[in-house]
Parts: sequence; structure tokens; C-alpha cells
Amino acid sequence: MITTTLNARTNVHSAIAESDLLRDIVVQLQEERGGELWGLARHLGLSPDEADDAVQETLMRLWAALRDGAGIERPDAWAFRSLYRLAMDRHRWHRRVRLLTQRLGAQPARRAGVDHADRMAIWEAVEGLPERQRLAIYLRYRADLPYEEIGAILGIAAPSARSHVSHALDTLRVELGEEASR
Repeated sequence: MITTTLNARTNVHSAIAESDLLRDIVVQLQEERGGELWGLARHLGLSPDEADDAVQETLMRLWAALRDGAGIERPDAWAFRSLYRLAMDRHRWHRRVRLLTQRLGAQPARRAGVDHADRMAIWEAVEGLPERQRLAIYLRYRADLPYEEIGAILGIAAPSARSHVSHALDTLRVELGEEASR
């Protein structure tokens, strides 16, 4: 029994030491390369606030990957690659929102980003759609999937997935157009 307790304490102490080591790796990377990560995010077209968020998200993902046992030999290279991917995801997301607002008949935002209230109104309206249309819209504009993959996920043909998205956009255009005219 004492041996079991000692082994449990040793396991706890080694887990704490490993956690501290992982934290130290991430903190050191942030201290040594944080400015360069932020500069890359800005160079990739993110606003200062988006760059802050992207760097923080990158460091959190690095910590989680290390904690989960990923064999990351060069954390700095991993972080730069992940930050690049996050920035490209952000650009794709902005493009999708802009295209969605254009298809809904709304004027795209002239600012760097789309207004939070507009995004919320659109996605609240999406929640009121029939299930297939709601899923198709989500997979197309949030998950950035092509119609072939949407069809495979929903168990329908790609043209049917396109039709669900089209009908959903028509419904949203009517609903959001009516709200805008109030």
C-alpha cells in the first residue's frame, strides 16, 4: 500500500514537472520569438487585435500539442507554420462572410472586418432554417467545404447539397431583407 502511494506521488510529481517543462518551452518561445510571430501575423494582413489573438491561439495550440505528446522537434518552426495556417483560415473566413453577405443582398462591410452584430444576425437567421439547409450552410460557409464533401457528409449528391445551400440563401435573403427594411 505504501509503495502504491509512493508510486502515485512520484507519478504526480513527474506530471507536474513535465507540465512545467512544457509551459517553459511555450513561455520561452513567446519571449524569444513572440514579436516575430506577431510581425508575421501583421505581415499576413491581420489587424493588430487579430494578430494578438492569432499568436495567443498558436501558443495555446503548441502547448496542447506538446501536452498530448506530439513529437515537435522545433517548436518555433511549428509555431510559425501554425500561425500562417491560422492567418489563412482567418482570411478564408472573412472571404466566406463577405461572399455570404453579398449573396444575401447586403452590402459588404468596407472596414477590415465584418460587423459582429451583422455576423450574429446572419447566424441567428441560419438557426431558423430547416435542418438540411442549416447543415449545408454551416458546412459551406463555416467549415469551408466543397459541395462534394457536403454531399458526402449529408448522404446526398453534390448537386443536392448545392440546391440546399441555394434555397437556404434565398430564405435568408428574404428574412434578412425584411428585417433590414423595418
